[in-house]
Amino acid sequence: MPTDFLGQLRRFLTDSHVYFALKVLIAILGILGFSLVTGDLKIAVLLSLGVVAGAIAETDDHLWGRIKNLTMTLGCFLFASFSVQFLFPWPWLFALGLASSSFLFVMVGALGQRYATISFGSLLIAIYTMLGAANAPNLYYQPLLLCAGALWYGVVSLLWLWLLPYKTLHEQLAQGYFALSRYLLEKSRFFPADEHGSQAIRHNLALLNIEVVQAMNLAKASLNSRLGQHRSPELARLLQLYLLAQEIHERATSSHYPYSQLEQDLKQGIVLEGFQEVLLQLSEACQRLGYSILVHKPYQHSRRSHWTLEALGDQLEFTHLKQHYPSSLLTPMKFLRRNLASINALLESAANLPEPQGELPALARAPRISWQVLRQHLSLDSMLLRHAIRISLGLVVGYGILQAFSLDKGYWILLTVLFVCQPSYSATRRRLVQRMLGTFIGILLGVPVLLLFPDLQSQLVVMGLAAFLFFTQVRLNYSAAVCFITLYVLMAFNLLDNIGLAIVAPRLLDTTVGCLLSYALVAWLWPDWQYKRLPALIARSLSANAGYLDKVLSALHQGRSESLDYRLARKQAHQADSELALAWQSMLVEPPKHRHFLELCFSLTWHNHALLSYISALGAHRDTLEAIEGLAEINGYLMQTLDSAALQITGQQADQPIGHCPVLSPDQSEEHLMLAQQLNLISRQAEELLALARQTRLLTQG
Repeated sequence: MPTDFLGQLRRFLTDSHVYFALKVLIAILGILGFSLVTGDLKIAVLLSLGVVAGAIAETDDHLWGRIKNLTMTLGCFLFASFSVQFLFPWPWLFALGLASSSFLFVMVGALGQRYATISFGSLLIAIYTMLGAANAPNLYYQPLLLCAGALWYGVVSLLWLWLLPYKTLHEQLAQGYFALSRYLLEKSRFFPADEHGSQAIRHNLALLNIEVVQAMNLAKASLNSRLGQHRSPELARLLQLYLLAQEIHERATSSHYPYSQLEQDLKQGIVLEGFQEVLLQLSEACQRLGYSILVHKPYQHSRRSHWTLEALGDQLEFTHLKQHYPSSLLTPMKFLRRNLASINALLESAANLPEPQGELPALARAPRISWQVLRQHLSLDSMLLRHAIRISLGLVVGYGILQAFSLDKGYWILLTVLFVCQPSYSATRRRLVQRMLGTFIGILLGVPVLLLFPDLQSQLVVMGLAAFLFFTQVRLNYSAAVCFITLYVLMAFNLLDNIGLAIVAPRLLDTTVGCLLSYALVAWLWPDWQYKRLPALIARSLSANAGYLDKVLSALHQGRSESLDYRLARKQAHQADSELALAWQSMLVEPPKHRHFLELCFSLTWHNHALLSYISALGAHRDTLEAIEGLAEINGYLMQTLDSAALQITGQQADQPIGHCPVLSPDQSEEHLMLAQQLNLISRQAEELLALARQTRLLTQG
């Protein structure tokens, strides 16, 4: 029991969300301690609001990069807060400044994610300044205290980073392996699966692939921010684990056969159960490896999967002797088992990674933002420009409402608009429901807390605990996060003016008004319904798959090289596939009248992921497969088919593909046969996508 408790405690403390919240808790505890000594609660509340804004605006980076980001953040915070306090007495000037500054802050996000995060924090600090602007004793009181709170959190975070420089990277890599574990677990359901079930599994895998790609992108960004610094054995090991995860990802996404036909063709349930058991064990191994990375413990690979793979190989050979499978079935089953054995070997190698010699492998870096890229955002076709206009208009309208109706605490309308109004309709709708639910539950919890714990010390403890819980949930469960921040606000206002219960009704009213205003903005002002975006996303994914296939075929039988060009082509294909699946998922929460061609888009999504999985199988075995006769012509035919589908789907004219699929011959070697079969599967999916693309020309007319 004590061992279990310590293990659970260690797992809790190393959770990525708890880890983030612990820094905030330490900063707020320091402020609460300061307030208990000085007795000045107003200063403590302003400092703690600065801590919250500083934590939300924080971006991951190495130590020197974090210092530069903190300096930039404090400069933006000071400008935003001072501007609000200076313009507050003149409503018309204030509205003009609010509109222009919010528009500019959102547009700054075109420079990159870190600038978008700092800009959001700056808008948040501006609204925090509005909450107390009327009662501020002078022009500098609030700006300096809010920035002091952000600075204090920055100092705590820098000390934390200095002590644990790679902790964030550990978490992100762990999340990548956890996502791979879920992907393999879902894939085990193919054994067996009928046609209908296979389509559903393909679609689920496309959605799970989003999680894998997002986790790997975050890990890559963290690695890139640190690889330019001094080299360390730990950083080298984490880079190896990242590259290992990429290779496992390629093998995990690969498909060696039309799995919907497998039960009928194989006619042997015990073999199917064997494949399923191996996938379940590999899923469990990925979970264990992720956990070992998260808690900084050595990974120990189980020998059970090795024995299961041996038993599966023996059973496959035994059933072949009894039923004499055709080579077109036996060969892909052998390669499928070989692929699973390779995943097992990769996971086993994670237990004892060798020290890399020479230079560490290079990772692709995001291109520098050019003027041409920025100019693209100066058109109404840009989602960022539309979002900037919506946010600035929403904040100004919210400010107009509170001025017109003299709402004393009406600035919560602006705060709600800032958090709820997202670039897309689907994201805004999700946030709206989560915000309303979280606010309601937070008030239900807050009222009895205020009544049961009227003393100062208890409310300070609740306030600190609520802030901690908010940051454990803000990246995981927004409804729960809103619940805890509502509790935090009730405690804060009660400590400031003893009006915690008095703001319950205004809080509910302002949240409702802010949510309705956000909904109106995204539903009526340039609504970006997903069916309008899907043609471009599908075309991009088809082009990325074509580029990935070209790299795979050019690398046949050249050894196991994970070159930068190859990894980049593979990443682009998976990135495009995940964006397409995410768009389809977003379509499901849109109004029914805007879900145009829902079934058609579903078919395109799962066929595209199936295409990617067949290409991945070639990539997984590219070091052993041998080129077949006429490969260049076959490759040209596949490229032309995918290009034609991409053109058709965007409403452009395309030539009819010229060429043929590879011809299967019974006297081919296993390597030749495997390549020919996979190319046939790829060709079948490409032709199916081309046929669907011809139907989707209607999409471009919507």
